[in-house]
Amino acid sequence: MFPIGEQPEFIKDLNQFEEVPSEIAIQGKTKNLERLKDLSGIEKLWLFSVNQEEFDIILQSVRPKTLYVYEMRVEDLSSLELLSDTETLYLCWNTKATKLWDLNKNFHLKTLSLEDFKRLNSLDPLQHCPALEELHLSGGIWNTLNIDTLEPLKQLNALKYLGLSNIRVKDESLEPLSYLLNLEELEVSNQFPTEEFARLSVALPDTKCDYFTPYVKLNDPIDGKDIMVIGKRKPFLNSSTDTKKLQKYEGVFKVFQEKHKEQYTK
Repeated sequence: MFPIGEQPEFIKDLNQFEEVPSEIAIQGKTKNLERLKDLSGIEKLWLFSVNQEEFDIILQSVRPKTLYVYEMRVEDLSSLELLSDTETLYLCWNTKATKLWDLNKNFHLKTLSLEDFKRLNSLDPLQHCPALEELHLSGGIWNTLNIDTLEPLKQLNALKYLGLSNIRVKDESLEPLSYLLNLEELEVSNQFPTEEFARLSVALPDTKCDYFTPYVKLNDPIDGKDIMVIGKRKPFLNSSTDTKKLQKYEGVFKVFQEKHKEQYTK
């Protein structure tokens, strides 16, 4: 998700500038970070490899519309509360943070991406970000994002896009997402019980999601199996030789849909 490689050339020393471009990339080791407070007009900031002290110095000095932060050794994220005008925020690879910050302060935040926060378990502060339109939640290459519940997301009434990948939710429920009536697209990994996908297919009939169906056909078969059955721990099958099994899974999915239809069609 993090658009690494798209950043401009890193600035090594801020003393070489009287004015800086509207888009810059700096690192925690960039020299004279304190000069940021004298440099106005930064609208897009790329920030790489920062510790707590560097993170706080930088965010106390700038107010970008868009902020990308990659590799954060930052436990306390409260400096993000200063970004009242920020609209887009991408945070990737934080090894220390165990909780989020007070998103009540981010009045204009429209897009938020949290990726590879291996110590994070609660999404509670997200419920205070009702203007959010796009949300990405993901684990990393080696770390699954372990979350207690998606319950706080039910308050995000303006959400149009939601991406959930390499994520494990303790209560295994997608039910909170049924409140997101303005959701246009849901991208989610096949890590939830079949009934959860069937429920959402009824609750959010206008939402695009590849997994609102009993199974999907794979573009690249795995050991001759070209069908992935939807639902946690469900098998991969062959569309030619496993037709009876596929019919069974179609029936199960339909039963789950019927079970929840009355709840969401009143």
